[in-house]
Amino acid sequence: MGLLGFASKEVSSHGVSFLLGAALPTALLIFLASDRLGDGLSTTISSSQGNGAVLPAAADPNEAIFKDLPELLRKVAMEDRTVIITSVNEAWSQPGSLLDLYLDSFKNGEDIAHLLDHLIVVALDAGGFERCKVVHPHCYYLLNATSTDISSANSYMTPAYLELVWTKLTFQQQVLELGYNFLFTAR
Repeated sequence: MGLLGFASKEVSSHGVSFLLGAALPTALLIFLASDRLGDGLSTTISSSQGNGAVLPAAADPNEAIFKDLPELLRKVAMEDRTVIITSVNEAWSQPGSLLDLYLDSFKNGEDIAHLLDHLIVVALDAGGFERCKVVHPHCYYLLNATSTDISSANSYMTPAYLELVWTKLTFQQQVLELGYNFLFTAR
């Protein structure tokens, strides 16, 4: 009985850790995006007619930016509309680099290889996208989503770095707006 009690405490501890690990990035995402979400909300509200009904925006600018995303999400999502998302660039996707290690962790993990069917690897540059297509069937290229050259390293808090961060957040927001859940993993 002592062993059973220990196992249940360990499982409970892991569950709490998992939930906290998932909740903290989500809270950060909401906090960071709150100023942009407020702008979008005020635009939508100002487009309403005098009867109090809120009309949808005429055209979602993200639809053009995130072309083919709805089709990929339908293809990759679990039954509960959840996808797993990670991102790579050319350096992180080279043979023997983090992408290979990441994908191998699913293949070598206990009863989790099936989760690769629900993983979208978001490539931040052309080199990362080309390499991703070689090793994984569900790759998405953030083509036209940013005007910044992200094929090389960007220093922390520079305009290029901040644009990259906002592009990733906007991508995640679009996934949510399309009615999907996601688990974002970082390498």
